[in-house]
Formats: sequence, C-alpha cells, structure tokens
Amino acid sequence: MTASDDLWDGIEALNGARPGYEKAAAYYDDEVPEVFSSARVRRAIERTGVDYKLGFIATVVDAVSDRLQLSTVTSPDQQQAETLQAIRENNLMELEEPEVHRTVSRYGDAYLIILPVHGDGDDKTVTGVDMYCNDPLTVRMVYDAENPRLKSFAIKRWCEEVGSGPRAQEIHRAELYYADRIERWTTRPGSPGNSEGDWYPWLPDAVEAEDGALLEPDDDAWIIEHDFGEIPVFHFRNARPYGVPEHRRGYGAQNAINKLIATHMGTVDYQGFPQRYALTDTATTDTGDLEPGDFDDDLFPPDPDAGPTDSGDDSSLKSGPGELMLLRGFKQVGQFDAAQPAVFFDPIEFDIRAMAQLTVTPLHLFDTSGEQPSGQSVRAQDAPFSRKIEARQRAYTGTWRDGYGFALHLLDVAEPAVDVRWEAAETIDDTDAWVVSGKKSDLGVPQRQVLLERGYSEDQVEAWLESQTDDTAELTRRLADLATLADTLEKLGTAVTLGAIDQQQVQQLINPVVARMTEPAPQPGEGPA
Repeated sequence: MTASDDLWDGIEALNGARPGYEKAAAYYDDEVPEVFSSARVRRAIERTGVDYKLGFIATVVDAVSDRLQLSTVTSPDQQQAETLQAIRENNLMELEEPEVHRTVSRYGDAYLIILPVHGDGDDKTVTGVDMYCNDPLTVRMVYDAENPRLKSFAIKRWCEEVGSGPRAQEIHRAELYYADRIERWTTRPGSPGNSEGDWYPWLPDAVEAEDGALLEPDDDAWIIEHDFGEIPVFHFRNARPYGVPEHRRGYGAQNAINKLIATHMGTVDYQGFPQRYALTDTATTDTGDLEPGDFDDDLFPPDPDAGPTDSGDDSSLKSGPGELMLLRGFKQVGQFDAAQPAVFFDPIEFDIRAMAQLTVTPLHLFDTSGEQPSGQSVRAQDAPFSRKIEARQRAYTGTWRDGYGFALHLLDVAEPAVDVRWEAAETIDDTDAWVVSGKKSDLGVPQRQVLLERGYSEDQVEAWLESQTDDTAELTRRLADLATLADTLEKLGTAVTLGAIDQQQVQQLINPVVARMTEPAPQPGEGPA
C-alpha cells in the first residue's frame, strides 16, 4: 500500500509552503546574504568570512509577540475554571502560549496540537491533556476547496534518525489528523520520501506477552480511531487562509541595510590606514631611489611578485616634533580619502524608517540615538501599532477559546465555556494619560470606566473595586458629586424664589439623588447595592 491521496496532497502542500517559511526564518535569524549587483564584489565580501549584518527586522516580529500577552484563561463555571488552571499548569502554558505567539508572528502561521493522555497499559481513561506548539515547517492544515473555512485534515511530517554511528539512517514519519481518526505513515530507513511509493502504513512495534511471545499488531493498527468530533489541530494565523510573516514587507529594507553595512565595513580599514600614493619623475627616478616602506618585512613577508619591497632598513620617514621627512625622487605625494560614514549611515536611517512604516512598527523601537518618546507622543506613535495588535488579538482569541474548549471536552466536560482575556494592546504606563484619567475622575467619570479606558482588564478592575471601596479616587469623585449637588441646590432655590418651581417638586427631584449618594460603599466581597 502506497501513500493515500490525502497524504500526498498534504506533503505537496508542506513542500510548496516551506520556501516562504524558510525565507521568513532566515530574515528573522539574520542569515540572508548581502545582495550585490556585481558578482565580483559579492565574492570579495564573502572571502572576508566576517558577518557585519545588523538584523533590525527581528524587531518587527519581537514587537508584536512581546505585546501579545494573555492575561487570563478562565470560565464562568468554577469547576471548569479550576480544570483550565490545572491544564495550563500541567502543560506549562505560561511558556507555551508566548511560544505560539512568537511562532505565528515569525511565520504567519502556528499550530497547537491537543491530544488526550491515557492511563497505563490498556487503561483508556483520559487522565490529562497534552498541548504543544508546532511551526508550519512540519504541520499544515488543509482546508476544503469549496468552503475555505472548513477543515479537511491536518498533516504533520518530521524526520527521525534510526541506528547509530556510521549505520545511522534517516526515516520520515507523517501523521494525518481527521475528526474521527489519526493515520500514521512512515518510510523505510534511507528513503527520502519524495515519491508516493516511499510511504507505507506505520504499524506499532510488536508487544511482548506475559509468556514471552511477541504479539504482532493488526494490519489496521496504523489507523487510530477516536471520537473527538474535531481535528485536534488548531491553526493560529494572522490572515486567511494562511498567514503572512509580520516582517515580510521589511525584507527589501533589510536587504538594503545589509548591503550598506557590509560595504561600509569594507571601507573602515581605509579610514584607519588611508591608501597613499606618490608621483615620481620617470626621467630621474628608478626603483632604487624609492624610500623604504613604513612597515617592517616581519609584518609583511616579501613577495617576489609584488615589485619593490622594504629592504629591511629603518624608514627615514619619522613623525614627530622637529623631524624632517626626506622623500627622494618624488615630485608629489597624497592619499585617497575613504568614503565618509555618513554616505552609509544616512541611507541606513532611511531604510529603518521605511521598514517601520511598511510593517506598522513604532519607529522608536528601532531608534539608535537612545532618545525615547514619552507621554502623549508615544501614545500617538503607537496608535497604528496598537490597532494592529488588537486585530491580532481578535484573530487569535477564537483559536485559543476553541483549543481550551477542546481540552475540556477531552476531559468529559459537557458544555465547555472558556473566557480568554488579553493584556492591553497599548502602552498604559505614561504619565500624561494618567493625568487625563485623573481629570476625568474629577469630572465625575466612574472609576471603573476610567480604568477600563486605561487598558486594564475587566477582571482586574472588578477585583480592585471590590477590595478598595474607600480609595482616594472614589473619595474625590464623591466630593465632586457633593459640590455639583450644592451648586444645583443653589440654582433650584433661585428658581423657587422666582416661582418657576415649587418646593415639593424640588424635593421630589433631589430625594433620589441624595439617597443614592448616601448609600454605604460595598464592603470587600459584596456586590453592588
């Protein structure tokens, strides 16, 4: 039996997408060669064997992944919330969740595989859940051709080494994930897996019975049937049907930076040791008149093919106060000035600004001058970036909710309910914004609303309001309410004097307001009155 149609379609899909993902990884890891119009110049730079590249483009990816922080994953049901907490602790999700965000930011796609953990031996009881991140170089989701939102199957392909020493060989494995089964495929040792005939069903190893006999697996043991009702692979993506590396639009700018840096470093030696020249009078000078060089032969061993060389005598060209340099046979001397650094640094700064704009990344994250904006300035600069982060949060929230809901389903939770919350998409620790928030509180804006506008989660706000009912901000707001009430009463008194309204009507208007203001503040753990 050779590869199924789905297996081969999945392998071709993986192979077709791999170059783009490898390119994204190469740019992030700063492993892209410089681009030169002249092959001769490129070879000359490569022969130096020195890496002068500056990978500014990695900042684009890191800026997004660093801002994507899950604050809470919980459930309104207390028992489900406790189960979710146990799942996260057992799978070290505080480390795995950021890894998912780094992977999807780097490649545009990331996959979370969730499988049940069974008891020992023949015990099929689900005792836990395994959740782990996979990059798109090894995993790919294949969608229905007619309905691109419908999952057809997922494939995972990887390579293992069997044997040891000189006899070690590679063997390729693959698994196909469906909503009702998992198919396992393999190649023979040494087979590249590049054709359908290289693949055959991957049967489990024989098991030794109690009497010592080997129990061979059934012929269909390579198919693992299950009742998940869903493909246990969850696709994180920043675009549909497949994502785009966050830094893809910055490839060109990074190429320009690499070329400028490499070329600039090629001129640095000429800054410290300028290239000099001397013009001789051919009618009166021969090579015997040339002054010995400035450097000893010990530093530069003589080369018979290099022309006139240092005779070994000390140079008469002495630099210092009162010294006289005598040059025999030369009518003019000078030096070739190396290229000025600004010729390279100015274009590099332009390319960095272009990269920031093309990738919607705040320029101050690339700033090489050390000057960082603050207050309203950084808030304004970060606004487009914050909107991008909010878009990523919306794209990933559903996948996280589905993934954790599926984990609860594997643990026999009938109706999973998962609530996913994020840290604020924007920077919230600037002084100017807090000054504005304080003004809003003084004018009567509820403290809860002020904190929500500052980017804190609803869970944080509710916890603070429940435990801090007598804080300064609340007291300030109530004092402002009293001042407003006093001003209103004064104006109503004038209206009564003028006959525009009577005392009874004023009392009817004021009593509900006063009653509301004089209600005792809720104690910690109590809900609102």
